[in-house]
Amino acid sequence: MNDAKAVNAEGLSSAGRGKLASMFGEARFRRAAGSTLVLCGLILILTTPLTFLGPSVERLVLLTLINVMAVVGFNIYTGNSGILTVGHVGFFAVGAYTTALLTTPPDLKAEYLRHLPTFLANAEIGLPGSLLIVAAVSLVLGILTGLPLSRLRETSAIVATFGLLVIVNYVLKGATNITNGTKGIYGIPELVNLPVVYGLAFLTIAVAFAFKVSRWGLQLRAFQDNEVAATSSGIDPNRRLLEAWTLSAVVLGVCGALFAHVIGAFQPHDFYLTLTFALIAMLVVGGKRSISGAVAGTFIITVLVEIVKPIESGREIAGIDLPAIWGLTQILLSLMILLVMYKRPEGIMGSRELTLHGLMSKFSSRPTPRSTSAAANVILPSRYAEAQKATLETNSLGIEFGGVRALNDVSIRVETGKIVGLIGPNGAGKTTLINNLTGVHQPTHGEVTLSGQKIVGWPSSKIACAGLGRTFQNIRLFTDMTVLENVVTAALARGHASTGVEAYALTLLQQFELAELAEHKSSSLPYGAQRRLEIARALALEPRFLLLDEPAAGMNPKETESLIEAILAIRKAFSIGILIVEHDLHLIMRVCDEVLVLNKGELIASGSADKVQNDPKVIEAYLGSQEVRASRRKKTGGANHQHTHG
Repeated sequence: MNDAKAVNAEGLSSAGRGKLASMFGEARFRRAAGSTLVLCGLILILTTPLTFLGPSVERLVLLTLINVMAVVGFNIYTGNSGILTVGHVGFFAVGAYTTALLTTPPDLKAEYLRHLPTFLANAEIGLPGSLLIVAAVSLVLGILTGLPLSRLRETSAIVATFGLLVIVNYVLKGATNITNGTKGIYGIPELVNLPVVYGLAFLTIAVAFAFKVSRWGLQLRAFQDNEVAATSSGIDPNRRLLEAWTLSAVVLGVCGALFAHVIGAFQPHDFYLTLTFALIAMLVVGGKRSISGAVAGTFIITVLVEIVKPIESGREIAGIDLPAIWGLTQILLSLMILLVMYKRPEGIMGSRELTLHGLMSKFSSRPTPRSTSAAANVILPSRYAEAQKATLETNSLGIEFGGVRALNDVSIRVETGKIVGLIGPNGAGKTTLINNLTGVHQPTHGEVTLSGQKIVGWPSSKIACAGLGRTFQNIRLFTDMTVLENVVTAALARGHASTGVEAYALTLLQQFELAELAEHKSSSLPYGAQRRLEIARALALEPRFLLLDEPAAGMNPKETESLIEAILAIRKAFSIGILIVEHDLHLIMRVCDEVLVLNKGELIASGSADKVQNDPKVIEAYLGSQEVRASRRKKTGGANHQHTHG
């Protein structure tokens, strides 16, 4: 990148911004609407003819549509977060019992629920009011249970959701005055019909797609791909998890209410392991990261179960009486899960969605945006041009890990508009320092001050939004998202308006010659392009300071030269401070105004590149004591070490 490709601080013209915004600003929502129409149309085509085959088949269609809603509800949480939940059937049960108590005639409730509280004993409302109350109850329970669960990850989260399911089951069995215990509830009026269930199923699919492509869904999917990178991109994962958990809880609660009005009677065991296993099988078989997969998995499992049911209960085939095989349905579900996990670990659909452009195309597929001319313009917020000078400082910063001192009283200062290099031998504490600056680790002592604010103790997401962007020594991209989505996610986390955010992200990508690859998965990029994408994503946070952790690692000389030009262009356009951790002294000398040297967690030198390179402490840190250097010169025939690899 040369000056001709430098960022234009005046940005695009207002007409250009409007044109790009209209082209890309709401593209993801248009694709979501298209996928919703495709799925709803396919559901109608597959199920409508069956509704004319009699009441029993119509009832099966109703239950299938309710299962579609439930599995899509699972997908809202599990599909976006990657955390498997086995507790949402608890909300299903709450919805069923709530609507039963609200809609069953009082005289019938008096027969088997004699000790029911008066306001419930006399309640008899219609379906709309009941569904609203169910949604409200599920919302409250979702928030109360989601607050602690949103702090858990991986196995602990799965175990906790299973604990929720067990608790709900025991409450339903034990609260006999309200639930009638193991005897169950019956006489629930059949208030639902096909139009109601179709409408709610289609609404659920639309909501799921809208959430997936919203800033909340994008950020949650970024968390699923890489939590450290997500928090360093300004994302608060606990908040996003709570939102997804609560929304899916409301969906499952409404599903339970509809289920109650279809079957008319139920017991606590109807909402326990069997139903949980069936819904999870539908989700896993179809593909837990895909809403289309959730729908496909539901239909596949439903058809297979209906085929197996007669065999499970025993029947005569070709004059041969087959014995009943209890548990055959669960065996089938287990085999389906094992087969799919073996052949397609991501499920039948993987992370793909059905679209108007092709039923098996990728969710984000669309014509690749054309790159603009070489003089790429970036839409820069006015605060870049108007922002006053700021500083990033540490004062006696230190941290220990298990008694090992990784940093010891390190004090540095970086100003906006300056590029500072941070070098040192392997294990000197360079990355540890960046992790302390960005909140990945909390220092044992000392202070970090960003633009006059003390930020020690802040979470990484808050520090990122306060003006500290970073890249990583080992590349951390959102690998299941496109190049464009990587940058859009960070821009939205920073508070960028949804309208025009994709146009803004594209112009950032143009600066790094990545606009032509905007619709490619980030995992498919070559190594150098992935490095550039990390920098573009960090710049989408509109930081006051950019921390680059070995940005040239693994690059060839041509890529390194291009990176040098990009760094210089970034400083010129954005007027930000840059701290570079790097081993390539050629890059350090080309771009840095000042160089800091760490060794064994201590700052041993600072100053210009020439001054630092000739500092005896620095030479000793890299090459050892004078005796060791003399020994090395002897072994190499007195070769003169002119290049210090740092």
